[in-house]
Amino acid sequence: MEPLTEAQRKTLEDLYRRIDERVSPITGAHAWWPCRKGCDHCCRHLAAPLPVTRLEWTYLWEGFQALSPEARAEVRARVAELKGTQRPYTCPFLDRESGGCRVYAHRPMACRTYGFYVSRDKGNWCHFILELLEKHGDGDILWGNQEAMEDTLARLSGDTLSIFDWFDAAPTEGC
Repeated sequence: MEPLTEAQRKTLEDLYRRIDERVSPITGAHAWWPCRKGCDHCCRHLAAPLPVTRLEWTYLWEGFQALSPEARAEVRARVAELKGTQRPYTCPFLDRESGGCRVYAHRPMACRTYGFYVSRDKGNWCHFILELLEKHGDGDILWGNQEAMEDTLARLSGDTLSIFDWFDAAPTEGC
């Protein structure tokens, strides 16, 4: 697998930074917002295997490679177990004991935007957020535009495959 060029890395990290800048005011201004450290509900209830572009996969792969050999083996075993199963899926990168993401700094856009972005006036969020929005309202929340981010990422990267497909194509030596 070819490593990211410096230009690719900068572009992807700039995109992720823009997402973080959209997310931060929402969590900062709303103590009731559930999407923060300690909530792993979406990671445990994925509707489909994560869609990841080639550019994101290369970045995610770096995070995966930085894991201990035992953690890499566990992630690979989970990916193999999940193939052919029905939803909901639990993210193979989730540390099920701590509820934390093992590759948090390298997580893909879908993980970064979930709970904070909308698609054609439809929120990309779980029932916890829906219930809280009914209680608190969303009048002061500036939602991110999911389609715009997906379009930007697609222009940068091209291919989008499921995380299962990327793992199938990834080298297994030394992992």
